Amino acid sequence: MPFTDAGVMVHAYLMYGFPTETVQETVDALERVRQLFEAGCIQSAFWHRFAATVHSPIGHAPALYGIRLHREPKVSFARNEIGFDDPTGVDHDRLGEGLRKALYNYMHGLGLDADVRSWFKAPAGAGKRARIPVTQVHPDLIRAALAEVTETT
Repeated sequence: MPFTDAGVMVHAYLMYGFPTETVQETVDALERVRQLFEAGCIQSAFWHRFAATVHSPIGHAPALYGIRLHREPKVSFARNEIGFDDPTGVDHDRLGEGLRKALYNYMHGLGLDADVRSWFKAPAGAGKRARIPVTQVHPDLIRAALAEVTETT
């Protein structure tokens, strides 16, 4: 039974690719989102790729976040987003493809019973380094949380 009332649609704005975010953390995030869809807590969502901005805390102190900002090009109008090097070496663009594909299917009620790793494709010839790890999220995390909320209300 869906958690939300009839006629209510919940949309989630999600972020991935935060500096030092690991593949494990991305896989675990997708598992939590999968469980939220499965429980009917959300019906729509969109993954946004993290962007370092000049005026953010990360832009002011990148070393605190373990990143190095790229040299800024000369800009005559607005200085907003700035490139950075993430020491993890994670290919967030490749992971983003899997995240978007999973959400598209979840929003249509498809693939909710599939292993979340199946949405991520390893690059050809990538070998052991590109393997997608098994999620470390408990398979009943959201269901148990909802049951706990229901019991206390």
